[in-house]
Amino acid sequence: RHFEAAAVEGDTLARYMMGNIEANAGNYDLALQHWMISAKMGHQASLNNIKLMFVKGHATKVDYAEALRGHQSAVEEMRSPDREEALALG
Repeated sequence: RHFEAAAVEGDTLARYMMGNIEANAGNYDLALQHWMISAKMGHQASLNNIKLMFVKGHATKVDYAEALRGHQSAVEEMRSPDREEALALG
């Protein structure tokens, strides 16, 4: 219940966890929806899960491509020279 509330508020980890809960229950369509949202917000593990779903036949090539494009867009949007410098400094 708390995951649901946090997911609705935009928490990527909560959205990812909701996807895990749905996948474990066999609700692959709902899991895919949750992971698509969080992948498009830059969540790497969600993108990995969508890829795994594609490999296992639970998601389409179009689904995976859409998630990949959204993820790459989110990652690019978060990049900045200051962030790159901070990462380089450790």
